[in-house]
Amino acid sequence: MYNIKEKFGSTALITGASSGIGKAYAEALAAEGVNLIIVARRENILNEIAEDLRTRYDIQIQVIAQDLVAHDAADIIFDRANSKVDILVNNAGYGSYGRFDDLDITSETDMVDLNCRQVVSLTHRFLPAMKNNKRGAIICLSSVVGSMPTPYMATYSATKAFNRYFAESLSGELRSQGVSVQAVCPGDTLSDFRSSASFDKKMPISQRTPQDVVRSSLSTLGGRATVTDGIINKIATKQPRFIPTRWLIAINEIIWRPKGTG
Repeated sequence: MYNIKEKFGSTALITGASSGIGKAYAEALAAEGVNLIIVARRENILNEIAEDLRTRYDIQIQVIAQDLVAHDAADIIFDRANSKVDILVNNAGYGSYGRFDDLDITSETDMVDLNCRQVVSLTHRFLPAMKNNKRGAIICLSSVVGSMPTPYMATYSATKAFNRYFAESLSGELRSQGVSVQAVCPGDTLSDFRSSASFDKKMPISQRTPQDVVRSSLSTLGGRATVTDGIINKIATKQPRFIPTRWLIAINEIIWRPKGTG
């Protein structure tokens, strides 16, 4: 893998950095000598991560404890990020699982705010400096389920489709201006997602790790506009090309149907 710091810049901002894929991005970029701005709600955990990474890699780390669902979150983060951001990792997000009409509507609309609106807001604020410097990178976390209709994860899969097409579209706009944009599509990954989404399905394939996802992302950053981690997940994202939508909906309804549901 090329030198990320030399190619894209010296400072990365990572949302949702307290666990899972976000924490794995922080560890991987710190190992490359990239200074970090790590953002999440849980300040105590962020401070522990920052102390550990400073000790191991002798880098500068700024901690920003912020709930990204708040409508002014992007403004607060932008104001507090005193150094310019060369690499923006839009990782923060959560999901839900179940029949749409049984789910809490406030949680569903907050999910849209977090997964979509804040991605747009943060990208819009930090992009101008990247364009002026003619280098930088923006990473948006999508999902395998963002590539197809997914019953019982209707809102979540729609937000992840948004993330994918937002990133892919921006990559076309910015490719000639030195800024790389990447959509990352993990599948079932060992993270906090299952508990946050009350997800009770056991999938028939082995879970990938956050480190697997981050390796797939960073090793192709600056090349592919979209990266899917894991061969089974890559096959899954290609299903919409070959299976009629109505069949795919019917198949996924069976696969994702909650336990005890007829």
